Amino acid sequence: MATRITITDSGQTQTLNGPLAPDTPDDSLQRVTEVYFAKKTTTDNGTRVNFTKIDSAHVQQDDQNQNIPYDSILGKTVYLIIETSNMTDLSIDAVIRPSENTMTENTDTLQLMRFVSPDRYEAQRLFTVQVGNFDALNNREGNHDHYTNLRADHINKAIIKLQLRPDGRATFDDWTRRLADGSINLEVAVERADNNPCAYGDGQEEVNGAGIFLNDDRGRFRVVNKNIYTIHHGSNTYNTLQEIGANPARRRRIQKVLNAHSTEVIYFYYDQNDNEHRICSRIKESVTRKRRVNTIPPLAQRGALSQTIDFTANRAAGEQIDAHQLLVYANGTLGDGATDKWYANQPGNVELVNMDILENAGVGPQIFEAFNYNQNGVIIRYGFQHTRRRSIQPDLFAGFLGSLAQFRQEGHTHYIVSQGFSYSDASCYPSAEHVNGEAGDLNLLTAQQNGVNTILTAANFDYDNQVILRNILFDFGFGSGRSEDFSNTSNASTSDNASTRLPHTTHTATPRHNNHLHVHGFTPILDIYA
Repeated sequence: MATRITITDSGQTQTLNGPLAPDTPDDSLQRVTEVYFAKKTTTDNGTRVNFTKIDSAHVQQDDQNQNIPYDSILGKTVYLIIETSNMTDLSIDAVIRPSENTMTENTDTLQLMRFVSPDRYEAQRLFTVQVGNFDALNNREGNHDHYTNLRADHINKAIIKLQLRPDGRATFDDWTRRLADGSINLEVAVERADNNPCAYGDGQEEVNGAGIFLNDDRGRFRVVNKNIYTIHHGSNTYNTLQEIGANPARRRRIQKVLNAHSTEVIYFYYDQNDNEHRICSRIKESVTRKRRVNTIPPLAQRGALSQTIDFTANRAAGEQIDAHQLLVYANGTLGDGATDKWYANQPGNVELVNMDILENAGVGPQIFEAFNYNQNGVIIRYGFQHTRRRSIQPDLFAGFLGSLAQFRQEGHTHYIVSQGFSYSDASCYPSAEHVNGEAGDLNLLTAQQNGVNTILTAANFDYDNQVILRNILFDFGFGSGRSEDFSNTSNASTSDNASTRLPHTTHTATPRHNNHLHVHGFTPILDIYA
């Protein structure tokens, strides 16, 4: 005899027995046919919405088209979809519980954060939802009318939008500590809110009590620990993060879920129609903070030499790398070049990720492609030239990825090439401002759009698109920058015929900043519990 459970007012469950499922269900019954977790997908320029199942039977893939061995992440926003027949306008109760006690030390129903209005999630253990109600699809204006297929395709669905997390950071940290490197299966129990009977799945009759879903090999919902960044296109009306600044008024575009028990970072981008894109995964490394100082300590005060990074082969192949080598000591890093510079250790650590996802091992002056994401209408492509400074703070990397995604989605096809952020040890010879992955240099854009560098006064400098990119970088958090005052009457733009400077930059001619855009002053990204 099949096992059933019933949901009490507290959200807890008790076991009942129900009938065996038949080979052919009775289509006249009031029935919960299927329950699953999903991500929202839109088509036709955001006017049609559907739901893509995320469970072990519908495996997702990463940016390298490799299968992902889990379905979601603690803290992530997902949709819970309850499909029914003959139940439109009826209300359903649902609870979510872990299949084992490894995360919460029991298998009681979980209190999770449910979307209740465009600017508020509320901690709930018992989720009550009406079939055919679409409020879970409201944008920040409280509107879902832009979806034209709701009644035609989803009138028999109950839709819940929620975040897979408790309401407090302390409880979240307890869950992640216990889960560690493992995963947990989440099950869902549902029943009619009025306690009247209904059928479940392929059940042959309507029964009292609840049905349980995602609890067998037909499909399991596997959740793991990761750090998450959610990045929003500037036109995404489902971005409910706080507004910042008054002139111009703008909204934060990125939020993160810090996970103290994982070093893996997953970057998700939500495009202008709120489609989700899993951009990439990075491992963050914690290294000692650095600061460039004027006095180089004598050898005896540098501590033990732990690493020598030699750039002889790179320079011989034509790479314009300032450092001949980096000598990483226990107390800092010595940059050996035209003028030696010392990067002294500072109190505390900084987390860095490697931007060079493709890890091209070649040497030479050419552009080394570091990443080329091209899926479902989103393209993020960038490379490096004349630099091995390819480490960046996770926050800044989120802003960088979002900027490039939006720039490309707005119709600009320029290849974005970087002259570097910081080295993996957080030093940045010969710069002072690039320490700790806090700043980066980008090649100026050209009319050829191929990433090859130019200068501000060259005929092929693409001033108009450079302004657009700089403004997008600003909107994604890169609040400050360095360039030079210039005028250029030889290029196609007329806006730079008189003396001008790129927006959100200061004039810096020592050292010269006429051949790259320097960005820094990144606005810290708030944790979801902030």
